[in-house]
Amino acid sequence: MSPSRSESLTLWVCGFVLVGLVAMRPTESSGLTLITSNASEVAQFQTGATVENFDDLLALTITSYDGGQIVPSENRFSSRNLVAFTSPFFNSGGASFNDPVANPGTPIGIFDPDGAIAGDVKSPDNVAGPLVGDGSFEAFNNGFMEVIFPADVIQVGFWITRGSNIQLILKDSNNTNLATGDFVVTGSAGQFIGIQRDTADVRGVTIGFDTAFTIDDFTYASTVIPEPSTALLLAMGATLLGTRRRR
Repeated sequence: MSPSRSESLTLWVCGFVLVGLVAMRPTESSGLTLITSNASEVAQFQTGATVENFDDLLALTITSYDGGQIVPSENRFSSRNLVAFTSPFFNSGGASFNDPVANPGTPIGIFDPDGAIAGDVKSPDNVAGPLVGDGSFEAFNNGFMEVIFPADVIQVGFWITRGSNIQLILKDSNNTNLATGDFVVTGSAGQFIGIQRDTADVRGVTIGFDTAFTIDDFTYASTVIPEPSTALLLAMGATLLGTRRRR
């Protein structure tokens, strides 16, 4: 039995409203700056993303964050691919933003906290932190780190495992700080901080500045998997509109 004109109109309006509700949800750049200690919220943010946990890298075992600790070459890290710009490049300053393969700058340090600070990790056993860029490769006396991506990403975040008032600042392909939407977030040890944009426009990030710090589970993605509620609304709207067309 064919629906009446009014029933067809009702189905069409319901589908239109559901799709409209999705469209009117806040854009990600204005609606998702994450500062949390909640593991479930972090897991949601990391869904579909790449997580660099540093755990398969050779690490310097540390029992304190005292300055003056020199990081050997085997415990320094720049990128998963040093001969081609296909993976993010991490540096403690001095890298060429558009050609880090040729000039990677000062690497970062990879650390394995032990003893009284063994719990300062999120995915055992390693964390990462910046080094002094004067050629000494000294740890815990520098509060600056940079990450450069080979292509634009839409979201970035990480756990802070040491340090306070640590900023994450997003940059574009010209190595200029983004100026619209959410582009900076601040947190301290024990917190995960991250930003998800509405479009992929992040080519690099700066992390720092006031104190030495370490991070874990550096997270990034070029696309974002919709939240379950968003996907459900879209499916419901499409189903209703499809039903209306079939009838």
